[in-house]
Amino acid sequence: MKRVTAVVLAAGASRRFVEAGGGLKQLARFKGESLVRRTARAAAASAVTQVVVVVGCEAEAVAREVEDLDVEVVVGARWAEGQSHSVRSGLARVESDADGAIFLPCDQPFLGAEAIDAILAAYATSEAGIVVPTFAGSRRAPVLFDRSLFAELDRLRGDSGGRQLFSAHAERIVEVELESERPLLDIDDPADLGRLGDMAS
Repeated sequence: MKRVTAVVLAAGASRRFVEAGGGLKQLARFKGESLVRRTARAAAASAVTQVVVVVGCEAEAVAREVEDLDVEVVVGARWAEGQSHSVRSGLARVESDADGAIFLPCDQPFLGAEAIDAILAAYATSEAGIVVPTFAGSRRAPVLFDRSLFAELDRLRGDSGGRQLFSAHAERIVEVELESERPLLDIDDPADLGRLGDMAS
């Protein structure tokens, strides 16, 4: 089995969510648990060999949410530069013997170990450079990148992540079609907390 590090991206200011009255998205509660904790807990329960949680905005408060989990917290000091800085901060802490890294946004409350492991399994049985989950043909997060692409990820700048590499490495992408969209649903605004919360009832 290939060794994969999970990098939970939890450093941003979630401005749209805040402006809509929801506070910092990472700390928003879903079924009594913060979104960042749910994501980190799912990663820790999966077959990844390491979990890194990148914090930035309200770093101490976000870090406290995961302090009892088997994860490593890293502060992305320049988190305001955008998602690419969080990606680079996480990459810097990936174990030297890891074959790849899977990047998890912290706003997918139904993402569990089973979906993560499906992505890992596709990676383990292929020569993929990138593994991306899909539903109804639509590519979603989280996305896994092989170590061979780490140098390119480390050169990313601005407020976008590894999807910038998709076009250059289209032939190395493996898609994993999930049977349900549920693990891939994300929280965009405070109203989604209630809407998706009803689905969990």
